[in-house]
Amino acid sequence: MREHLLSRLLFALLLALGLALAALTRPLAPGFALSFSPLTAFPLHLGHRLGQNLRAAWSALSARQDLLAENQRLKEEVARLTTENARLRLEVARLARALEVKAGQAPGVVAVAPVVAEDASGLYRRLVLGLGSQDGLRPGMPVTAPQGLVGLVVEVEAHRALVRTLLDPESRVGVRVGEKPGRGVARGAPPGLLVAEFPPTVAVAPGDLLLTGATLGLFPDGIPVGRVERVERAQGGLKVRAWARPLVDLSLLEEVVVLRPL
Repeated sequence: MREHLLSRLLFALLLALGLALAALTRPLAPGFALSFSPLTAFPLHLGHRLGQNLRAAWSALSARQDLLAENQRLKEEVARLTTENARLRLEVARLARALEVKAGQAPGVVAVAPVVAEDASGLYRRLVLGLGSQDGLRPGMPVTAPQGLVGLVVEVEAHRALVRTLLDPESRVGVRVGEKPGRGVARGAPPGLLVAEFPPTVAVAPGDLLLTGATLGLFPDGIPVGRVERVERAQGGLKVRAWARPLVDLSLLEEVVVLRPL
């Protein structure tokens, strides 16, 4: 540190000396060159050149410092624009998901809400949303994702809401089998399945797609619910029981779309 300070002081002294010599010799150098011998004019000429070189060095140093400052400013601006660009990409993706739900499931989109917590204890399957009554959410509002049905809003605070998912054992969803006639009711069967029961006349088979129906009237008609994995006869053949896997993976949900209640 001390050596660096001494070098700076020496540079400043040389610069001052060069500037003084340049100022003194600029008007006299041509006259001295004519009146005196080359040996006498040489030191004056050298001083003049030294002053010019020192001025050029100082200008170059100042320009370099300006370039460094400008480079730092540009780096900060690039970082800010990169962050803003990432935020805009997330916003566009969020709006695209909302439009996908609006176009394919129901027109009444209220909000796109972040999922902030999940109760996956095995007793219940419920989600906590990061929006609440201050954002227009109310109990009874259906909750979906682009892949399909998620559940129903059951409790609301100012800035939080609780969703009972379709996998919750207390959940009940009216369903139908694709475009086939007949209706049934599906309930949650934790940890990861639904159990749907239909009258014996309803044709249902593994691979069929279950959609929301009008049996309970809580959800808009036609929202994808799950894919049938196996079918069995129940209650002595009086009912058809279908085990289905939801189309939405609740553990991967980061956002959901909240719809107006029917």
